[in-house]
Amino acid sequence: MDSAPAPSPEPPGPATAPRASERLEIIDALRGSALFGILLLHAVEHWDFMRMPEGRAPWLQRLDDATVGWAFFLFGGKAYAVFALLFGVSFFITLQSWKQDGRGASGRFLWRLAVLAAIGYVHGLLYCGDILMVIAVLGVPLVLLNRLPSRALAAVAVLLLLQFPQWVEVWRVAADPGFQPAARRFWSLYAQTDPVFAAGSLADVIRLNAWTGQLAKWWWMVETFRYPQMLGLFVCGLLMGRSGIWHDAARLRRLARLALAAGAAGFALTWLAQRGVGMLDLAGMRRHVVDELIGMYGNLAQMAIWAGGFVLLYPSAKARAALRLFAPYGRMSLTGYTTQALFGVPFFYGFGLGMYRIAGPFPAVFFGLAVFIVQCALAHAWLRRFRYGPLEWLWRALTLGTMAISMRRLPRSPEPETALTK
Repeated sequence: MDSAPAPSPEPPGPATAPRASERLEIIDALRGSALFGILLLHAVEHWDFMRMPEGRAPWLQRLDDATVGWAFFLFGGKAYAVFALLFGVSFFITLQSWKQDGRGASGRFLWRLAVLAAIGYVHGLLYCGDILMVIAVLGVPLVLLNRLPSRALAAVAVLLLLQFPQWVEVWRVAADPGFQPAARRFWSLYAQTDPVFAAGSLADVIRLNAWTGQLAKWWWMVETFRYPQMLGLFVCGLLMGRSGIWHDAARLRRLARLALAAGAAGFALTWLAQRGVGMLDLAGMRRHVVDELIGMYGNLAQMAIWAGGFVLLYPSAKARAALRLFAPYGRMSLTGYTTQALFGVPFFYGFGLGMYRIAGPFPAVFFGLAVFIVQCALAHAWLRRFRYGPLEWLWRALTLGTMAISMRRLPRSPEPETALTK
């Protein structure tokens, strides 16, 4: 059963409305920048196998420690937040496209999410930190929430982004000096993966990730309270799609300036809050749960700075020349995300080259940059000839139930297909 149609925005004036291809290009470019951040963070983490090499020189150890700190400060929780926001945008565009074609929308999108979950599970057999299955599961309530009017949706988004489930533990810490939060379950689960990733065969890694690795990821999602923020950002993206803001360059710039200002203010407030918590008599898990909540708000603020700054820079000719390089990478985000692990896992894990023995976080950054250069070059070359990335085509074909979908780009196609259309 289809959801209620979104209200139609007022058509923009000709002086403020960029072409559709430009609007979609900026979305794809922003998504590509998030995928780049995810890649660098995964490289620093050795794809969830954060074992440091033995016998490092003191200067290299300091460099590795600084690299971890900066990687998490710049990308940890922020790149996935950008990804989540744009998933909500693509959700709206996909449903609208199907409705215009006379296809069932809500039911078909649920099937699309089921296909994504299957792709994510297969990917998770190699890399247990896969996020695709999480996106698919959290996308289900978005289909139901889409029935709400925009004002109600905005209220839902605010409630989700306030992280109320996370406040329960924080209030107990504040109210009861004797309360000790329990250690996180995902810590012990990830500890079980370490020896297998170090010395196990590929078959051992797959067997472990089939259950224990998946369980570790889901407990991480629950115990770090990422799920309300991710769903809240889905809803924000849906609201952006409904508003028609991508059709109006002036409104988009105003929203970007607001995001940048709010993000900067939010970042300053979370920085002050972290300094204030440092002056309290908190230690161990009591300090940990408070820091986590502040960190979630900080991630949201930095995501707003990232997205708002990106949108404001994009109209500049010099900035666009560099930023638009991310667009093909973003259009092939499903293929790019899953194939990152095909590079990284065999490079670092024991069943492959076992480079975890000699490459700490700092050298891993250069490996991540090399993978990005290769992937980005392949994406540019592929999309000059084809309409979809390989996995994007498969996802679309399985969603629509037909393999009769042209992969090759038609000559003189008036506007390129993107990851957001149909």
